[in-house]
Amino acid sequence: MGLELRTGQYGQYYGNTYNSSNTLTQSEQELNATYIWNYLRDQGWSMNAVAGMLGNMQSESAINPGRWQNDIVMPTDPTDSGYGLVQWTPYTKYTNWVQGDPSTMDNNLSRIIYEVSNNLQWIPTTQYNYSFSDFTHSTDTPYNLAMAFLSNYERPLNPNQPQRGQQAEIWYQFLGGVIPPQPTQVKKKKFPWVFYMKKLRQKRTFL
Repeated sequence: MGLELRTGQYGQYYGNTYNSSNTLTQSEQELNATYIWNYLRDQGWSMNAVAGMLGNMQSESAINPGRWQNDIVMPTDPTDSGYGLVQWTPYTKYTNWVQGDPSTMDNNLSRIIYEVSNNLQWIPTTQYNYSFSDFTHSTDTPYNLAMAFLSNYERPLNPNQPQRGQQAEIWYQFLGGVIPPQPTQVKKKKFPWVFYMKKLRQKRTFL
């Protein structure tokens, strides 16, 4: 029980069991960021949007799907405590919705996809006046998309957090180094040039 290396639909990731809470190291966050990118890429998200969201998740939960706010596990009053990748507050907004283990990466990401499909949590602002669905496909800069996610989705008491945009830029560079799985290709047979040239020289000898 506690922090574990777990396995989901898209490989391995680090996360806490529901009755525990920890921050993650940089390498652990990188593994989780790769998992999230692979998952959301299959849902049609742009790398820019994923990086923008990761910049926020890093500040919210250290990209840990099983993280409790301030590492206070299952507080008595849910109204002032968050949980999960994006720190849903109150945490019951997520835990009452999910079917199964709230601490898994797949369930966290399923909730985000559900919110996109049902226009939940995201409230467009004057500066970032577009839908959650538009955000997921956007090719705007990772910095701007991190600021959009901060303003329209997270809406913290202190909105002046440019470090989330800077973190998004770093995640974008990191994700650019993640090579998507490639389908197996049938190798083409090479033309036997050596054999061909030998036959050609023999032919010229008899001319």
